[in-house]
Amino acid sequence: MEPSQFQLVTAAIFIALACMPKRWFWNFILTKVLGWSVRGTMPDCDKCVVACYPHTHGLDLFYGLFLIFSTRQESRIMMKASLAWMWILGLPVQAVSRTGSGGQASSLAKAFDSVRTRWLWIWISGTRSKSDHVSSGFYYIAKDAGIPIVFGGIDYRKKQMIPSAPVDPAKYTKDEVLEMYQKFALKHDLANSGCVPGNASTIAWRNSTKKEK
Repeated sequence: MEPSQFQLVTAAIFIALACMPKRWFWNFILTKVLGWSVRGTMPDCDKCVVACYPHTHGLDLFYGLFLIFSTRQESRIMMKASLAWMWILGLPVQAVSRTGSGGQASSLAKAFDSVRTRWLWIWISGTRSKSDHVSSGFYYIAKDAGIPIVFGGIDYRKKQMIPSAPVDPAKYTKDEVLEMYQKFALKHDLANSGCVPGNASTIAWRNSTKKEK
């Protein structure tokens, strides 16, 4: 797949600014220049899976990178395998295949063992287009790794990133975590907060009859 013009421009911007990796610099750009803020405070945990929603436009990555570079933790953004080339440009990409991924969650979970800090950022819809379900991969990765899940919302209306308190997946079933995410999304009206609201996916498991609350 050929990289789009937007992807190339985005990569060029971050490469050009790579000589200034200080967290305060990225935070200054995000908050003072772009006008975004974090609602509340970011969770104080060394390792977690950040399950993000909604994902409706390529700009989500652009703003998300500024937030990621503003945090003290080492981070990876989970993306489809066709975007692995972005890792070569210095962007924190964790490329995964969408096919043959039976042991993928376990493999990603084991990767946490070799690092002191890591936040793995995952768009739960897995696509910028509207879908009738979201992926449960974030739950299994966090559970297998024994680390918390943080729900992450993005609100273009208020220019805010919205983190939840950490959730321990060992204490809840997959369906209970889904219900917690549905309530989180409803509380912050995330279905209508994306860059392209009509592209927000339904928060339900694949082949599930449970509808978003």
